[in-house]
Amino acid sequence: MHLPYSSMPSLSTTLQDGLLSALQTAFRYRAEDWLPLRLNGLALGFVNEVWRKHLIQDWPNLLHEDSDGLHLFTDNWKEMGRQLEQLARHWHDAGLFGGWRNERFDVWSADGRQILFALERSAFRPLGLYSHAVHINGLAVTEEGLHFWIARRSLHKAVDPNKLDTLVGGGISAGEQIWKAAKREAREEAGLTDAVLNRLQYTGRCISLHQVSRGLHRECLHIFDVILPNEVIPQNQDGEVASFALMSAEETALAMCNGEMMNDSVLVTADLFHRLGMLNCGHPLAAYLQATRHSTDLIGRPSENMFGPYSAKQDEHPAAICQFCRFRFSDCLMVIQNDCIVRLRITVIFF
Repeated sequence: MHLPYSSMPSLSTTLQDGLLSALQTAFRYRAEDWLPLRLNGLALGFVNEVWRKHLIQDWPNLLHEDSDGLHLFTDNWKEMGRQLEQLARHWHDAGLFGGWRNERFDVWSADGRQILFALERSAFRPLGLYSHAVHINGLAVTEEGLHFWIARRSLHKAVDPNKLDTLVGGGISAGEQIWKAAKREAREEAGLTDAVLNRLQYTGRCISLHQVSRGLHRECLHIFDVILPNEVIPQNQDGEVASFALMSAEETALAMCNGEMMNDSVLVTADLFHRLGMLNCGHPLAAYLQATRHSTDLIGRPSENMFGPYSAKQDEHPAAICQFCRFRFSDCLMVIQNDCIVRLRITVIFF
């Protein structure tokens, strides 16, 4: 089936206004409330006043504070990881935060070239450390047009229970490559087979940055798209998803505007609308989403070895120029052809 990019109708201005308002509300934070956290000399995290006081009180080694932030020191990175893990366990046992996961995330160097250490994932938010996650947008081509597979999170989830979600989403565990994480989560959360996963397309990343109850959420969201054949119905395997629904763009956007979807999935789904050409080029929502694609807050920027044998570069197309927008940016727009996603790299320039 051929579904040209130009055939995708734009969302109403009211819905675009609502999506922008939802994103601005969800991702609001005050930079002045967060102190840089430097580990062995590298600026890797951010802490608020509450966690600053706990660190000053509980850190067992050399520590000092100056205009550049709060500095923690150990003899090496392995020791840094060990002591931060011990400190996080102490805070958890003292009731300062909950949700211990017994799963570690990697802490990367600022240039994304080296894994410094691994740390319990629930400790990332108090320390404002930069994490990585995958999200998969599930699409279906129906007689009524393009629809979206939307998950409803289990009531037992520690974060955002019963909220709507992308088809698949989850954190990238320590030592795990991006593509492997996406496929693992797709099998666990939606029961997708290898035949379907062969259609998976990496589309880039968005930066999620907002305050949460336990600290600062700073995460690189690696976004994939997949078109599910009409005979494929997602089936959860791990108990983390209560149900799936096939929704139109308007139904999905309205749920997002009404606060029914978790924050990161609102960002990822709005980004999908943008790439599908469903937003007006001149609407501020388009510029807002573009900023999340090119945020300068890229501490922990993914390196090539995070992608494994696959590369986001392998199916990029030559640059083209949009004749309508007045913003300077690069973006992936999507063409759906023969039930496969073909991406066109767009560069928009000032006229």
